[in-house]
Amino acid sequence: MHQEPQEIKMNKNVINNTDIKVCCTTCPKECVITVHLKKGVLDSVEGEGCKRGKKFALKEITTPERTLTSTVMVECGDKAYLLPVKTAAPIPKKYMALAMNVIRKTRLIGPCLMGDVVIPNICGTGVDVVACRSIKEENHAC
Repeated sequence: MHQEPQEIKMNKNVINNTDIKVCCTTCPKECVITVHLKKGVLDSVEGEGCKRGKKFALKEITTPERTLTSTVMVECGDKAYLLPVKTAAPIPKKYMALAMNVIRKTRLIGPCLMGDVVIPNICGTGVDVVACRSIKEENHAC
């Protein structure tokens, strides 16, 4: 079955006539996928070892996203702890540095439960930053 050429709106780091290699992270196979472009139009995709690979490669060269993990300071009484946090879903890579600046400035007071929203809608992405662990009391040992 023949498909019409698909025009790809690429991020600014991609050259129009090129082969782009992408390391897929959607499954344990970690395939190296090659996306072939001619004059900015998708020519072919090869090397994907599962059905999710092609979709991942196309997304990676157009609008790459990542899940961001970090820590936030939590004050419980006179003690302070580092709470591991992550974005509840991947966010665009272009927002990573801005999101880290917001996370770095965030301070919490009192107990926090795993799954609690620490920062709602980080950088206007529609994605929340959530706690990955509970800090329940003043005598909590991390």
